[in-house]
Amino acid sequence: MNPKLLFLLLLFISCNKPKEHINASPKQLPPKASKTKIHWLKSPKYAIEIDSTLSHHKGFECDSVIGIDYFGFEGEHFFYPINKDGAEISTIKNRKKLTKLQFDKLNAILGSKETYKNPQIVGCYEPRLAFVYFKNNKVIGQTQVCLSCAQLQSTAQTIDGEHGNCFNQKATDQLNQLRIELGFSNTPR
Repeated sequence: MNPKLLFLLLLFISCNKPKEHINASPKQLPPKASKTKIHWLKSPKYAIEIDSTLSHHKGFECDSVIGIDYFGFEGEHFFYPINKDGAEISTIKNRKKLTKLQFDKLNAILGSKETYKNPQIVGCYEPRLAFVYFKNNKVIGQTQVCLSCAQLQSTAQTIDGEHGNCFNQKATDQLNQLRIELGFSNTPR
């Protein structure tokens, strides 16, 4: 076929292509994910006296335990709800004092060797649940938990002298049930 004739045929076909609607509305872009920026509040200030001998495995006494619903991570960094200077993190959504029964349940979960058998292995570590332990109006310990990846970090020992561990599905379910009892909205995923 003659190249000129082929060119004219292609040109004719392309000109007869159905026209697109010019009045079509542009697609809405999804909103950008909100990025939580962590900073430390100037008040309230807490007295900090972390007790390095605390052990969930052995059990420990404290005057009160406050459960905290918060975002304890920013990028690859994670934070306890109260820093070493006694300042509170800005991302706390809710807090509730645990009953004696709830604290005993928490201590039993975190201090049991069964909790850490057959752990789930996922690597996100985005703590959204925390517990702050008080004695004589001082913070004596803190624990942060990520229910999504079944990991925790604590200033109190869990088992075998560890301060952080991966835990199993049963413990995830128990900790999630405690989160629900406390009325916290931060779902694990």
